[in-house]
Amino acid sequence: NNNNNNNNALTQTLMKQQDSMLDELGVAVERVGTMAQTMDEEIGYQNKLLENLEDDLDDAEEKLGLVMGKLGKLLKTKDKWQLRSILV
Repeated sequence: NNNNNNNNALTQTLMKQQDSMLDELGVAVERVGTMAQTMDEEIGYQNKLLENLEDDLDDAEEKLGLVMGKLGKLLKTKDKWQLRSILV
């Protein structure tokens, strides 16, 4: 009977320890979830910035192409290297 009481006490102690560890794990999982959500929001923001940059670069490239074309007509050449040396 004494042995049975010791086993029950040990089982209860182990279960309390396990519950405590599961509580700590739950807190850690919540923290990781919050970090993941924050990272997702930041990545979305960075992607939007990159899309805007890409649009700006496309616009600048188009405008540069128009300028180079007009300059080429003015100078009667289509050699891009010659046009770039003139611009620089």
